[in-house]
Amino acid sequence: MTTTQDFAAIGNAQLEKSIRLSNIALAGVERLVSLQLDVARDLLSDNTSTVKAFTEVKDVQGWIALQQQLAQPVIDKALAVAKTVYEATSSTQAELGQFVEEQVVDFNKNLVASLDKAVKQAPAGSEIVVSAVKTAVATAASAYDTVAKTAKKVTSDFAEAGVAAAETSAKAAAGVAKSSARKTAAAA
Repeated sequence: MTTTQDFAAIGNAQLEKSIRLSNIALAGVERLVSLQLDVARDLLSDNTSTVKAFTEVKDVQGWIALQQQLAQPVIDKALAVAKTVYEATSSTQAELGQFVEEQVVDFNKNLVASLDKAVKQAPAGSEIVVSAVKTAVATAASAYDTVAKTAKKVTSDFAEAGVAAAETSAKAAAGVAKSSARKTAAAA
């Protein structure tokens, strides 16, 4: 039988879960906003330096040389920002995943406890049905755990492969841009 105290405990537990979930979400947003501010500051500083450098260029050769000099740092910074965004979102996703896993485990534990209470009040012979339900819950929990671990691994591998591919493509593009700039400089 459920008492008022049981309802109060359930309400408090749900409130704590809501607060924890909100804190996880806010921490993720805070990481991304902080990153945006850092990128904006760096971008402003870099753009100021770049404009000053371009105003000091006297000829085409200097222009081409400056473009070559600026290309790789820009690509490196863009990749660093992409990696930082990936790390921040992965961290938040991992925290949220852990939260969901804890909720599933807690739900299963409470379900088994409720079944145990029900068995005490159930007619004789119902233990077999309750045992079957417990086995089904355990099997479902095991399957969920396996699927969750596999999904984490696939997501992580896919994201890392995407970041590596983007980095490789960006470096290749920078190489092509440098070689094109050299050809243009040689022709001029």
